Amino acid sequence: MVLHGIEKVDFPKRIGKRPEDLIRRLCKVNPVERLGNKKNGITDIKKHKWFQGFNWDGLRCHKLPSPLRREVRQSLFPKNEQEQTVPLYIYGENISLIR
Repeated sequence: MVLHGIEKVDFPKRIGKRPEDLIRRLCKVNPVERLGNKKNGITDIKKHKWFQGFNWDGLRCHKLPSPLRREVRQSLFPKNEQEQTVPLYIYGENISLIR
């Protein structure tokens, strides 16, 4: 149970050693011992083995592709319609808005 300290938590086998180590270091009971809360700050987190090869500059510059790929099957607002009724639900009432 987490209330008794992260050291007592048994991680599932599907969690690898690196993410387990990162989680344990981030969740120390004593804030002074937590990864990212020491002299080097967030640099210690960024240098953790689990983040090895991660493109931090790409993240900072918003250049990373999304890890979630979702196919858009139908547009919510078709381009060829000039007006469209959009339902708006407020506190159980159905109000239609013209877009």
